[in-house]
Amino acid sequence: MVAATGHKGRKPERHTRRLQLVLAKAALPSNFTIELDALRAAFAGWPHEGYVGTYRLFAGYLRDRGRLRPSGPCEPRFALKEQHLRRLVELRGIAPGTAIYDNWALTDFLSRVLQPDETPASLTRQKVDEFFRQRGPQLARRTFRHTVQVVRRYLRYAFDSGALSQPLHEFELPRAFAFEQPPRALPPELVQRLLASIDRQTRTGRRDHAMLHLMAGYGLRPGEVASLKHSSIDWAAGALRVEQSKTRSILVLPLTSKTIALLREYVDAAGPGRSDQVLFGVVNAPLGPMSACAVSVRFKLHARRSGLPIADASAYSLRHSFAMRLLGAGVSMKLIGDLMGHRSLSSTSAYLRVHIDMLREMALDVPSRVTP
Repeated sequence: MVAATGHKGRKPERHTRRLQLVLAKAALPSNFTIELDALRAAFAGWPHEGYVGTYRLFAGYLRDRGRLRPSGPCEPRFALKEQHLRRLVELRGIAPGTAIYDNWALTDFLSRVLQPDETPASLTRQKVDEFFRQRGPQLARRTFRHTVQVVRRYLRYAFDSGALSQPLHEFELPRAFAFEQPPRALPPELVQRLLASIDRQTRTGRRDHAMLHLMAGYGLRPGEVASLKHSSIDWAAGALRVEQSKTRSILVLPLTSKTIALLREYVDAAGPGRSDQVLFGVVNAPLGPMSACAVSVRFKLHARRSGLPIADASAYSLRHSFAMRLLGAGVSMKLIGDLMGHRSLSSTSAYLRVHIDMLREMALDVPSRVTP
């Protein structure tokens, strides 16, 4: 179990010894299935140093094999939330990323307005208003609007299901304006300088360079890069199959000869992998896939190390830069949307807020001063 995660030297032996001690004291049988809280309790009495890493490795091992069950009944204040989220996923088919955000927003809301032993029936209009007053100044405008929308949808479900005796969802959403934020695209020369600044002599550098190259050259989202597998590359056809995180569809992108050579160099240096193995995984032990957040963190790290004036940029700036570059080359919005995997032009327009050079061309000539 431990050796498969990439640990070397004496670390596998130490993790195995700690695990044997924990299992012997807890008197757990072989091939057991356990709840998460029970597993935490089994490790609770042991020293923090060392045993935390062993716990994480063992929990991941059990989870991958379906032997780690969620904890027992949740707190009363969260019970209806779980039903509501399951309904959104099963009946409305919301994307996994949306479900994750909704879960975070509702957990934040219910944790602040209800005690653990309270149910949604204890909610009042005053509690809801106080939550919005507190969180409004703390969140960005669009994030706050999305949070209000999530809470309103939950309150409507609570009233419709009989958990609330009075409707608390009858309020308006905060105002938000389309394209109110400044353009997030980076100039093409800065993107190339960022990629050139990454040290490709190390395994981590080669991985990060290949990831950011795909994001800049093909407009991939961080989550889409993280989910790529070796089987995603069709070497014979020179194409990349991308599982889109938002639309849950497959996007096939043609690869340039430069990108194919770069990916071949990366794969050859990293070693052959199974077709179902992630293309960009964690380099250091414990091995495993990268998350979308980890991809974004790597972008911020290289942006800071490069010394370029892009400290405030995010990984999504590469996706914006991709769209703006295509627009500047005369590519239609419909084709840009297809390459980015959008279903509607309104989604694409969010990436094409202002093209400065095209805006300059629209300016009228200023007439010369006319003297009497």
